[in-house]
Amino acid sequence: MTASPPHPRPAWRGTALNIAWRAAIAIALITFIALHLNLARAGAALRHIAPGYAVAAALVMVLVGLVAAAKWFVLLRALGIGVSVAEIVRLTYIAVTWNLALPGGESGNLVKAALLARQQKSAAGAVWASLLVDQVSLAVAQLIVGILTLLLARYPPPHLAVWLGTAGVILVSILLLYALFLLPLHTQRVDAAVAALSRWLTVGAREWLAPLWHGLTRYRGHLGALAGAVGLAGLYYATMFSAYWLAARGLGLPFGYPDIAWLLALAGIATLLPITVAGVGVREGIIVYFLQERGVAPTTALAFSFAVLALQIVLGLPGIVAHFIRATPAATPQ
Repeated sequence: MTASPPHPRPAWRGTALNIAWRAAIAIALITFIALHLNLARAGAALRHIAPGYAVAAALVMVLVGLVAAAKWFVLLRALGIGVSVAEIVRLTYIAVTWNLALPGGESGNLVKAALLARQQKSAAGAVWASLLVDQVSLAVAQLIVGILTLLLARYPPPHLAVWLGTAGVILVSILLLYALFLLPLHTQRVDAAVAALSRWLTVGAREWLAPLWHGLTRYRGHLGALAGAVGLAGLYYATMFSAYWLAARGLGLPFGYPDIAWLLALAGIATLLPITVAGVGVREGIIVYFLQERGVAPTTALAFSFAVLALQIVLGLPGIVAHFIRATPAATPQ
């Protein structure tokens, strides 16, 4: 009697376990912070934030989603992917909401690309390519903003030269990645090599690398769109850090915009690591550590980190409504 083959594990179970263990890490980090700090005092400090600054920070934070939508629109338009502005805004806010639930600070963007790729099946490779370039643009902008604010900061971190050098090396590496698919150097050989690799990496009966690479190469000749995306990504971070700075002012923190910006840029990079859900615990630890080193009371620093988390939740609220809005019909891709 032959044994029956084991039943395959449902996909949802693996996803649930993946999120669960990262949530456990987040809880462990928050518990560690709570054991060393007074959460009640941090909550009291947060409740005493100046109302005017709190409202202004929330309003500025909502605008961040519109800037992110504009950035993606520029990249999609460069590839001739027809989709309405309203639909791009809807998908962008949905992505922001998922950023709060998935591991890694920008994982929700996978959701928006998957939803649009489902609508634009014939241009799915280009949609995923636009997402990749979108994320690379964010990385470039975050590094540039981080370098500029570190240079302007009144209270930079120790070993400033090391921080600047590391950021510069990463920035150059990303720009070389851009050059890989943008510069017309031996394009036929490179494209043929990618096509061969794509066939080898076929999943099931579908290739994924070749369509993605084809979408990336379609950005050749669209340097203006890429530069515009990086510029909008810079505006994205500048707007977001403005909201955080307003929250810091509301809590009475004596720091200028550059100091808040480089600190949150560092925290944002750290939360990209998919070790907790929405970066909870990692972000709080970084903010409390650096602010405490600069003379801020630990409970006030923790209150500020909670304010940052609250502003991210505010940014994600429109995405809950967007989930219930029916998608607008997509135009035929050119």
